[in-house]
Amino acid sequence: MEFFYFVEANALSIMLGCWLALMVKKEGTLRASNQIFFRMAICTTAVLALEASCSLVNGRAENSFYFSNIILNAIRLVLAAYASYTWLLYTLHFLRPKQSLPKRIRHLMLIPFVIVSIFVLVSVFTRWIFYVDKYTNLYTRGKFCFIHMIATYGYLGSASCFALFKTIKCRRSNKMCCTYILVFVMVPIVSGIITTINPYFNIVWIFILISLFVLFTQVQFSQIVRDGLTGVNNRNSFDNYIYSISDDKAFSSCLFMIDINFFKDINDTYGHPEGDQALEQTAKILSQIFKEENCMIARYGGDEFAVLILSPDPMQKVSVNAEALRLALYKAFAEYNSSSGKPYELTISAGYSFMMGRDEAAAQELIKSSDTDLYREKQRIHNIRFS
Repeated sequence: MEFFYFVEANALSIMLGCWLALMVKKEGTLRASNQIFFRMAICTTAVLALEASCSLVNGRAENSFYFSNIILNAIRLVLAAYASYTWLLYTLHFLRPKQSLPKRIRHLMLIPFVIVSIFVLVSVFTRWIFYVDKYTNLYTRGKFCFIHMIATYGYLGSASCFALFKTIKCRRSNKMCCTYILVFVMVPIVSGIITTINPYFNIVWIFILISLFVLFTQVQFSQIVRDGLTGVNNRNSFDNYIYSISDDKAFSSCLFMIDINFFKDINDTYGHPEGDQALEQTAKILSQIFKEENCMIARYGGDEFAVLILSPDPMQKVSVNAEALRLALYKAFAEYNSSSGKPYELTISAGYSFMMGRDEAAAQELIKSSDTDLYREKQRIHNIRFS
């Protein structure tokens, strides 16, 4: 019965792995993280398929099953080490999306995998990592099996430690940080400990595949609600949010509309890549200034951003705080310009207004009045520059 459940769980996981690999392949993207994800899904699925195959031939005394058991287990152990290496590689790419990993570092990371692969292949003759009893055809761990465990769990453990470090520094939502802890830290550690204690209850790769599924759905959801360039919310998620809170009478609402000054000049003079950097830097500064507020930051369109703040405070206090936030924004951009070394100044105009009613019409009026205040602020800054 236990054997049946094991094969059934592996079969379901294999189908999930094939589906994940197919979905990523259909995207047709050349991004490194997607390529590694595809490799990870294929390797993990292959390990699960080999584990199921090994279970089917293990203990059957015929000669053909004996040689099959040796070959299948050797391939399984090599692939498991490579899948662990790929998991670490994917973790680094996923949590450092804008920092490419130097080729030299990748080559150094491969060394444990190469060493383990050699030991596994040699074990067919030396029984160092594993062996199969010729009479019973039962798989048994060798006296140096710890070498394979150190490499495999070393990769998984390194990925968990790096993810934990990044999570501690995480400035994203608590929900995102919890996802990181669950997928990159808890799953590999817990499943690895269980498998180490009871090697016949190997759930590591099933749980890794489930983690890949969680990550895949998380990434797909992010693509729906997030702006691809800046990482803040997109226009669609902003519209849904502002109309969803218009019925909430427990909060005072303040909307900032923020526009980059002379953005077209930056694009025309220094090129669109520089313009993209200006947008990313603007989103970064907005996140820093509004990090203590209960708010939603979104790219409203082009070079325009929106920040919707909800506060339980009375409107009079909210209005005082709004002006202080606007001044803090201008100061933050001035400080950035003084140290950026860019050949241009990155400045913004910010307008704001408050929601007076509690319906869809009030939400539309809030956007309109904030935009009007933004226009007045842009005119003021334009007049100062050319006076």
